Amino acid sequence: MKKTLSFWRLFLLFPAALVLCLAVCKEEPDLPPDPHVSLVNSFIGIWKAGSQYWQFRADGTGGRAVAQAGPFPDNFSFFVYAGQDVQTAPSQGNLLILEGSPAVVTRYEFSIANNRATLTLWGGGEVSFITLERISGSPQTLRLMNPLIGEWSADWTGSEHGLTWSLKYRADGTVKVFHHQAGHQFENAYALRGNTLVIFGEWRFGIAPVIAEINQQGNGKWRVTETQLSPTPAEWVYTRVAAAKWKE
Repeated sequence: MKKTLSFWRLFLLFPAALVLCLAVCKEEPDLPPDPHVSLVNSFIGIWKAGSQYWQFRADGTGGRAVAQAGPFPDNFSFFVYAGQDVQTAPSQGNLLILEGSPAVVTRYEFSIANNRATLTLWGGGEVSFITLERISGSPQTLRLMNPLIGEWSADWTGSEHGLTWSLKYRADGTVKVFHHQAGHQFENAYALRGNTLVIFGEWRFGIAPVIAEINQQGNGKWRVTETQLSPTPAEWVYTRVAAAKWKE
């Protein structure tokens, strides 16, 4: 009889305990959601440039071939930057291509209309153009796989504006950054080809493509050594974290 009474007491107390736990224990539902919506990349598919065909793949790599059917080797990596919080496939912006070893970075300004993309290259005081005609494919989100995807706390040698940064690399080719001391939080885009990292976007990342070599140090740390001429190259140490600190 005592066992029966004890069972019913527990049965009656369980709902009250559950309500109490929901009231004071829940944490994850109260955290603000990440407002980021994955960027849709405008170039996914096969395009024709004169007598050559270019293929842009959803894994962030691409190739060139003399025939529409290929084969398309892994000639380059690419990404698109078109401004802050762009979600739909942009019709204009910047297309960056990394190819060769060591990687050479080319930045084109692009505009797309009626399945035709015009790439504009500025360099040496001259302007050149490439016209791409879409053959197949359609815009879609990149699905990158690389060791940088996730959140990081980082220090750098550009200490005149403070040391600490937060970074969040995403599989869609975007990277969110927060410079703590300056109070600047903004979006950029990136690609990683081999050990070469390229970022382009806003503030110091918008002067010119920031190019760096990355090397794993152990204990969740990576050394990131910039090599571009401008902005002034910096040295970074990334430390992987479960959740980086962001601007409130």
